Amino acid sequence: MYVGEWVFNRRCSRTLTEKPKAEQIPITVPAIIALSEFETVQATLKAHNPRTTPARVVTGPILLTGLATCTTCGGPMTLRTGTSKSGKVHRYYNCSTHGRQGKTGCTGRTIRMDTLDALVTDRLVAELLQPDRLRATLASLWSQRAEKTLEVDGRVTALRREIEASEDKLKRLYRMVEDGLTDLDDILKERLAALKQERDRAKGALDRIHVAKCPPTEIAPEMIERFGRLMRENVTTGEIPFRKAWLQAIVDGSRSEPTSSASSVGRQTLKRP
Repeated sequence: MYVGEWVFNRRCSRTLTEKPKAEQIPITVPAIIALSEFETVQATLKAHNPRTTPARVVTGPILLTGLATCTTCGGPMTLRTGTSKSGKVHRYYNCSTHGRQGKTGCTGRTIRMDTLDALVTDRLVAELLQPDRLRATLASLWSQRAEKTLEVDGRVTALRREIEASEDKLKRLYRMVEDGLTDLDDILKERLAALKQERDRAKGALDRIHVAKCPPTEIAPEMIERFGRLMRENVTTGEIPFRKAWLQAIVDGSRSEPTSSASSVGRQTLKRP
């Protein structure tokens, strides 16, 4: 239903097993999101599914696990550790094929983890976090927020109507009590409490809504500079989950847009030459 199609008669009501496609009836319904957005989310969910990708690849502390590959055999680069004579432990990315099969599988490639992490992030930062790209990113974000304005305005109107209706009902009940037309018995007390709760809930929801602002006609250079500085800090020295998510987004983009220059940078940078 997210993309505008609901299937009637999909499952047997008794066994809940899916029926043959010939017996299913697709029905057009209002779409919630665009098909491209739905497919992107589905691809991300599939990539993060533990049955497809081990959880350690998605949430583990190693930045390039599941991303970096050996350009000789195409196998993934995995963690290997070594201890120097001084007792210091060094961490490396090592060709997994070579690690399992030796030189018969691949001649092998090894590089220090901190070195490859820095090479990848520094290259991507230099290529992708340029002022023109940052300006386009900010403009796109504001544009998406502006598109949501009408939806938010509709929700605000509905909440205001709920508040007004609750207030009107409360006033009528108070007036009846003041005029002596009814006693404030337990039933009426419960009704007053329910109306107050409805009113307060609507007010609370209204207070939490922040209506999206229209995009400015021009994005100030200092705003671009602040945004770029924040992104560079997070990408180069931030938390591993954020950095991995950013890198994964570039890789996913390279799969869906193989001709873009940014995607090409992402694919080539994550391969160990």
